[in-house]
Order: sequence, then structure tokens, then C-alpha cells
Amino acid sequence: PGGSYLVSRRCTQRQFLLRPCQDTTQLFGYLLAVAAERFHVDVHAVCVMSNHVHLVVTDPEARLPAFTRYLDSLVARAMNPRLGRSESFWAPSRSSVVALQTPADILGKVAYVLANPVAAGLVRRGRLWPGLWSAPAQLGAAAIEFKRPGWFFRKKGKTALPGVARLRLVTPPGLGSVEDFRREVVSALQAIERQAAADLATAHREFLGVRRVQAQSPFGEGIRIRSGCST
Repeated sequence: PGGSYLVSRRCTQRQFLLRPCQDTTQLFGYLLAVAAERFHVDVHAVCVMSNHVHLVVTDPEARLPAFTRYLDSLVARAMNPRLGRSESFWAPSRSSVVALQTPADILGKVAYVLANPVAAGLVRRGRLWPGLWSAPAQLGAAAIEFKRPGWFFRKKGKTALPGVARLRLVTPPGLGSVEDFRREVVSALQAIERQAAADLATAHREFLGVRRVQAQSPFGEGIRIRSGCST
């Protein structure tokens, strides 16, 4: 109980099944909020990339396995029919769960998660990522509201999920005031972003950009299709 972790999960065959669009962001944000409340898991950072997910969380009641099983299962069950597919959604390996032992570990992984789209050469700043991405300013601020998607989920009955779910991003334990932690996250994030830009320039490459990211097919690179998500 009380452990903090970096949790990661990859889509099957590294396909872009979570390609950023309105449907994907609404679905994942909604289910993350529902799962966090149900299993009393504190969420510090989240970034949903096209083919994988990163979370930084604290697990006050040692319920992380149930939390990840519930979240991954519902994401897969909802996204598969949305994409017109029925095969395994996630890679066969389990979620990667890395224990974060010190405040420095937690700070470093929060920055790592938020810098993921930049480090991957997709956008110049993490805040430009069009998918689900938790801004440092949202830490300790008002809860983020996600409406239940109008597809897949039943609206009435004993198993119906709430019409609105609220995700509150909280400061990790033992890391001082909210303002201090935000500043440290922003500083660490900016350092990673500067390094990523320098590395791309050295390699004579450029960031892919939002438009080209969203133009990719969920099932392979470089093909625009209409099934699955609206952009």
C-alpha cells in the first residue's frame, strides 16, 4: 500500500489502435477516471500515445492489479468494435509496472511521460499532443470531467457506468507543495524537449506534426482510413 509506479501498456503488434482523436481521448479519459475512483488509485500523469499508454500513479490500497485489469479490459472491449476488429487489443505481455522508490524517481517519470510525444519525434512540445495528455497545470487543480461516450456503453441498468466521470490529478506524496512540484515538472519537461529538438536537428530530421500523426491508419503507418475514430 502507498507505492508509486510508472505503468505502461502497448497495443498489439505496435499498431496505432489508440491514434489520437476525439473518440479515443474521450473514451480513455472517461475509463481512467472511472477506474481511478473505483479502485482508489491516485493519478499523477497520463499520456496516451498512438500505440501505447503511460501512467504515473500511487496505489494507497494495493489495488493496482485490479485497476489495470479493469481499465485495460474496458478500453479493449470498447475500442475493438469502434475500430471494426475483434482480435487482441493489447500486446500479449502484461503491463509494465516500474516501482518508483524516491521523490526524484517520481518527478523524473512524470516528466518522462509528458515528454513522450516529443521524445518520439512527433510534436515539438508535449502540450501540442492531440491525444490524452495531462498538463502540469492540471496537477492539484479542478477535476477534469469526461462524459460517458455515446457508443458501446449502456445508459441504464445495474452495470451502467456514470454519465460523467471526474479525473483529479494529484501531487505525489512527499513532494512538497503543488506549486513547487508543478515548477519542477515543467523544468524537467522543458529540458527533455530541448534535448529532443537538438537530437532531431543533429540527425537532420523534423517533428512529424499533429496533422500527419492523425492521418496515420490505426493498423499501419501512412494510410488514411475512415473507420474507427473521427478526428
